[in-house]
Amino acid sequence: MGDLRQIFLQSEPLLLFMVIGIGYLIGKIRYRGFSLGIAAVLFVGLFFGGWQPQGAQPLVIAKEVSEVGLVLFVYVVGLTSGAGFFDSFRRRGLRFNLAIVLALLCGALFTFAVGLLMRLPFGQIAGVFCGSMTNTPALAALTESITRSGVSNPADAAVGYSVTYPFGVICGIVFFNYFFRIYRDMPRERRAAAEAAARAPKLTVRNFEITNPALFNRAIGELAVRRKAGVMISRIRHGERVFVPNKYTILQIGDVVVAVGKPDDIEKAKDYFGAESDEHLEVHRSEIDMRRILVSSREVVGKTIGELGLDRKFSAQITRLRRVDVEIVAAPEMTLEIGDRLIVVMPVENSEAVAKFFGDSVRGLAEIDYTALTLGISLGVIVGMIPIPMPGGNTFSLGFAGGPLIVGLILGRISRSGPFVWSIPLEVSQALSHVWLLFFLAGVGVRAGGAFFSALSTTGWKLFLLGAGTTSLSTLISLFLIYYFAHGTAVQAMGATSGMQTQPATLVCAHDLSKSSETYIAYATTYPVAMIGKIILAQLIFIIGQGLIKF
Repeated sequence: MGDLRQIFLQSEPLLLFMVIGIGYLIGKIRYRGFSLGIAAVLFVGLFFGGWQPQGAQPLVIAKEVSEVGLVLFVYVVGLTSGAGFFDSFRRRGLRFNLAIVLALLCGALFTFAVGLLMRLPFGQIAGVFCGSMTNTPALAALTESITRSGVSNPADAAVGYSVTYPFGVICGIVFFNYFFRIYRDMPRERRAAAEAAARAPKLTVRNFEITNPALFNRAIGELAVRRKAGVMISRIRHGERVFVPNKYTILQIGDVVVAVGKPDDIEKAKDYFGAESDEHLEVHRSEIDMRRILVSSREVVGKTIGELGLDRKFSAQITRLRRVDVEIVAAPEMTLEIGDRLIVVMPVENSEAVAKFFGDSVRGLAEIDYTALTLGISLGVIVGMIPIPMPGGNTFSLGFAGGPLIVGLILGRISRSGPFVWSIPLEVSQALSHVWLLFFLAGVGVRAGGAFFSALSTTGWKLFLLGAGTTSLSTLISLFLIYYFAHGTAVQAMGATSGMQTQPATLVCAHDLSKSSETYIAYATTYPVAMIGKIILAQLIFIIGQGLIKF
């Protein structure tokens, strides 16, 4: 074993990848719905860091490795959370997010107050908050904040996090199971969810004949068909000619149109257009082609459908847009994102040109605008270095975590600035953020190993009790507020609380119990605000604590 340890001392890259490999393998082990996931890399790092015979040199991974991983990881988190973070303040999820913020504030205040009474180091107290909330990005930001302060041991954050993280995951699963048993209307909600899923509207197509005099000799754009009827006209037959219409196309008596929309809107469209037609224009492909096209070109990302001018350039029209797993009727004001899948109707001779215009390449999704990526990260680092004045003449800066996070949020919301495409495909961002987070966790874990095992024999029981209290309190408050204050269902309460914990294991548990897709919707509604909120609160616990010491 001594020889093996000597090899690790001589090669930091070998140590880094060994910690990542073993940790990732352990993280995939699942027992009754529980797994450590990517956080297992931190625990393996702690083991290697604590592997130090008396008088021997400790194993280390350069802090620069963790810093680079932190900057890149936090920036990508901001990019992917940007749109959802700002939109969450406008959607019906406002009450959900207010409830989540209140629950997080209560958890942070409890952690701070009880940790103060226990006389724990404020780095460990803030680390307990990160671990009990199972939030690794918050740990990353906290560690960088402590390092920058120079007044505390950066390993304290990892110690508090590691002791409390496992219970943080288990607690949510336990509380959800009890909540499911106690809440009497849950079976009714499960039945209602199943029925709603069966009735979920899917876009349909139907042919109509123009016999309504109110439409005669009027342009489609003038009539605002999409807004008034809720459907889109994808094809039109005028006389013997079948073509793709645009907003300037004039409707005339006897024209046959192909309408695309939800079933309810399609039924109403019969009265709007005048009569249903027995023709099926959509099956005729000799002149008009319908094709599913993947958006992979950075040239069109961030632009609205109306800005693309497809009708002028190609006599084409987007009728449907599929994003993630949701298909919707296209509208001119919709902004395209990388990875969107479009249904485009166009003349046959323009089919290849339209596909080239949008990219239509799976390989293209993996390509990254590295100029935009590095510019965004550089801007984030610069913002993090700006000194911000504080009362008493002191200053603080956002650092490597706060600066890139804020810039990432803003750029993720903007999506595009002239030639620069800030957004990254979801699949690519998930892969990149995982790699960078693995580097950070491995480095922090190894460096904190000695302090971790030392704390277990001294303050370990205090850290565990503090974390258990924080997780239990915030989970109960979240479930209560979502159900009573935000007027959500029990299913939504579990989904939103999973979003507060930013924990996939609790989300899986909530869905298994409810059997409803509402859990995913509620999770997505609260996840961005909870993620950013915990990153901020963890640092505030440490900053305020250090302020009390100086005072």
